[in-house]
Order: sequence, then C-alpha cells, then structure tokens
Amino acid sequence: KQQVAHLGLNDKVTFTGYVSDDELKAALTRAKVFAMPSIAELQSIATMEAMATALPIVGANAMALPHLIHDGENGYLFEPNDVDDLRDKLVKVLTADKEELLRMKNNSLKFIRGHDITRTLDTFEALYRGQEVVDPDPELTDD
Repeated sequence: KQQVAHLGLNDKVTFTGYVSDDELKAALTRAKVFAMPSIAELQSIATMEAMATALPIVGANAMALPHLIHDGENGYLFEPNDVDDLRDKLVKVLTADKEELLRMKNNSLKFIRGHDITRTLDTFEALYRGQEVVDPDPELTDD
C-alpha cells in the first residue's frame, strides 16, 4: 500500500481484502488480463479460475503455470524475477487487437476443460487403482 501511494497510483489500485465468490467472479469478468507473478504455484487455483472466466493469463515460467499457460496461445509466460519481461508480456495482452484477445480468451476456456472436477476425480481414481493415467489436456482433442 505504501508503494502504491509512493508511486501515486491510489486512483488505479484497489486492495479489496476478502471478497465473496460473486464479487470475485464479477472482478474477473471485468478484467482484461490475469497476472500471476508467483513462482510458488503448485496448482494455482486462482489462475484456473481466471481461465474459466475466459481471461488471457500472464504468469511466471515456474511450477504449475507452464502447464496452464500455453505461451502465445492463451497468454504469455515471463521469466521469473524479470520485471521487464513481465511488463512486456502484459503490454502484449493489453494492446492486442480484438481478434487476438478473443483467440486467447477462447484458448483459456479450451485449456481449462482438462481440469474440470469430473476429469480430476477420474484421474485420482485411476491413480488409486494403479491404472494408466493419460494427461487430460484438452488441446489434444477438438471437442
């Protein structure tokens, strides 16, 4: 908060604290891009929620994020701790034309399908039974 004030961005940044599920959905729906700079995302539920809301994603090339973010398809990966790379990738999304933005949004929706609850439970059950598990990556199919 001090940094935002120091940079004179109080009118552009809001620290909401806790928000309800409905408020979160509304905020994601209003957004143009979702940025995940963390390098410690093991599953990144927040990123998956943003993808399910059809947002392009800009995230660190670390942990689970490269599995969710297909660079150049539904957003961009930036090198961790490289502020200039993060900025450049955000600018790419924020200045994309409507067609490119729509393509990235549609790809976020497509790629997140592999993480729906039914597929996730089926995967856990197969692992428990010692069966072969196939990566449920929906980009491998046309549906």
